[in-house]
Amino acid sequence: MTLRRLLSSTLPLILLAGCGFAPVYAPASSGTPMSQLGQIYVAVIPDRTGQELRQALQVRLEGSGAPSSKSYTLKISYGISTSGIGIDPSTDVTFMRYQGQANWQLLSAVPGTPPLVSGLASAQDGYSVIVNQYFYQSLETDALYQRMANNLADQIVVRLAAYFHDKDKVAQK
Repeated sequence: MTLRRLLSSTLPLILLAGCGFAPVYAPASSGTPMSQLGQIYVAVIPDRTGQELRQALQVRLEGSGAPSSKSYTLKISYGISTSGIGIDPSTDVTFMRYQGQANWQLLSAVPGTPPLVSGLASAQDGYSVIVNQYFYQSLETDALYQRMANNLADQIVVRLAAYFHDKDKVAQK
C-alpha cells in the first residue's frame, strides 16, 4: 500500500518535469525567469496606493535574494476609481466598489529602446459601508488598497515571468 501512495504522489511530479514545467517562484538560478525578474527596477509610482503597489512588486520581483544589477525598468501608471453601488431608501451608500488599473511597461536599461512588453492589470474589490462608522471605513479602505496592490502585483509578475519564459524559449531555438 505504501508503494502505491509513493507512486501516486511522485508520478505527477515526474510527468510535470518531463513536459518542461518549472515553477516561477523557484530559487533563482541563472537563466530562469525568476533570476531575470530580480533584474527589474520598479520605478516610483505616485501616491500612497502607488507606493503599496511598488512595494508589493518589489517583494515579488526581488524575492529573498540579494539585489542584483538592474537591467530593466518597470514603469507603471496606477489609478483607482470608486463607486457606491448599494444605496438604501434613505440614499445612504451601503456598498463601495473600487476598481484599480495599472498600465505597465517593461523597458530596457538602454535608453531610447522601445518597450519590451506592456500590459494592463486590473482588479476590483469592495466593502459594505456601515453608516457613521468612519474608523471602520478607514481601516477597511486601507486593507482594500493592500489587497488590490497584491492582486495587481501578482498579475504583473505572472505576465513578466511569461514574457521572460517565452523569450528564453525563442533564444534556445
